[in-house]
Amino acid sequence: MDARFPGAPPMGDRTGTCHQPLETLLGTLHSSSADLARAAVAWILPEGGSLTQLSQAELQEFLWYQLPCKWLAETKELHAIALSLADLFTAAGLERFAALCRAPQTHRLLDAWQEGDHGPARKTMKEAIRASGVDPPDTPLMRWGSVLGEAEASARRRVSQALEQAIDTGELVPGQRGWSQLAAAITEVCLLMPRLTLRGVTLHQSVCRERGQSWAAESPAGRQELLTQMLPLLTRQVAVPTGAGASLLPLRWLLEHVGDGVTLTQAGWLPRSLVLKANDAFGWFDLFGVPLRTETDLPELGTLHELARRTKLVTKKGRQVLLSNAGRRALSDPNQLWRIIVAGIFSASIYEGEGAALAAATLVKANMPVPYPTVEANVGAGMVGRWRSVSGEMLQQWSGLDAAREFGLLAEVFGWIEQNDDGQNRTWTLTPPGRQAALMGLQLQAWTPRNRV
Repeated sequence: MDARFPGAPPMGDRTGTCHQPLETLLGTLHSSSADLARAAVAWILPEGGSLTQLSQAELQEFLWYQLPCKWLAETKELHAIALSLADLFTAAGLERFAALCRAPQTHRLLDAWQEGDHGPARKTMKEAIRASGVDPPDTPLMRWGSVLGEAEASARRRVSQALEQAIDTGELVPGQRGWSQLAAAITEVCLLMPRLTLRGVTLHQSVCRERGQSWAAESPAGRQELLTQMLPLLTRQVAVPTGAGASLLPLRWLLEHVGDGVTLTQAGWLPRSLVLKANDAFGWFDLFGVPLRTETDLPELGTLHELARRTKLVTKKGRQVLLSNAGRRALSDPNQLWRIIVAGIFSASIYEGEGAALAAATLVKANMPVPYPTVEANVGAGMVGRWRSVSGEMLQQWSGLDAAREFGLLAEVFGWIEQNDDGQNRTWTLTPPGRQAALMGLQLQAWTPRNRV
């Protein structure tokens, strides 16, 4: 039996006359209403299905989208169908469903979908679904994708049922103060309970496994082969390593020195005084006799600056760059800062993030020094046909070099890799914190919600 949120009765325990045969219930209605309700039920439920099988989420989808958009009927008849369903649910003792069918919001949506511009109707529908209480919310544990595999679709149904059960018992009252936090708690309890039907696996584990398999299966073949080998290493949550704060010292230094604000140059670079201080602190620029002018002469600082902007640790107002609220919180929590930075470097939504994942997978797989040309080759081959330039041209294999170099630059700054360079045979080796960063970044990509086919 599936685990439920404490106190919630099974869906089938609803009281009233809903267990009576459908035709018996329809017989209590006027013949015209019965015909409309019969046709609607035949659309919503499988043949021979009982009203006890119907969920609020399914009814909402029918009333707020399928009925107005899929049925070839006059607007007047759409309203009549909804009201006939209300009469049927009243006869079955399912007053909450009956109220949904009669609700002014339902009938406003039936009208709104008839307008030429469906944008307002779609927006109103999404707001109504979120406010209903049975739509599984995103939580810190998991965000839902818009493209669902079989496991994720099943998990959403299970969570929606748990939320509906809590509403049935009065534990969850949508709109009441604190209801969103309670809905999130119910969602996470449901996702984390082991399921006998899944042989002890949780819904969360099932979804993450499915997402990982989908992520690794994407073309080209070289990418598939490399990332598939990573999946067995990503089944358990990857921990932040001890000493995360020391690893991120250069970034922490930058955030602390940005503080309440520094003024950028006319060209948009960090001020030269800050560039000089950074080099004094970390010794990145050591060309004797060559003056250090801007952050373009110090790629380590420039890349850190860009990363801080991308992860919203700093914010820009005119020519001022200052620490954001998120940046201040992260500065006081090394573990949070580590997670933010790893998520930013390995973001699946950007070209550089995918390159970082391929470079990291190459190093994890080898577990020994890897010639830099091998890293570049794997990154380039794994990104062929997957990204386009600003002008719309498909990026070629050589374009992966930039992504590999940016990962290498940040990884070296954070002490995630050791470089051995004798002038001809440069190699990269993951350090212990680098391996943790690589595994966490790969896991974040593998478990990222799917929002495109």
